Amino acid sequence: MPAATEYFQFGVVEERIGKRALTAYKLSRADAARAFPGAEADLTSCEVRDVARPGDTPANSRPGKTWA
Repeated sequence: MPAATEYFQFGVVEERIGKRALTAYKLSRADAARAFPGAEADLTSCEVRDVARPGDTPANSRPGKTWA
């Protein structure tokens, strides 16, 4: 069963120029916390995706049959 996950662009401070900039890619809150500690989500860039959880079988799989 897929889980809904929110993805955002995050505001980070560019060390070279000292200004806040948004990330080029959208990240989940957990990934952003690891990559950019203290970054703030830009709520206007919210995107909700259905992501399969680890261990879930693909929707079109059939036990005992070969995959097409």
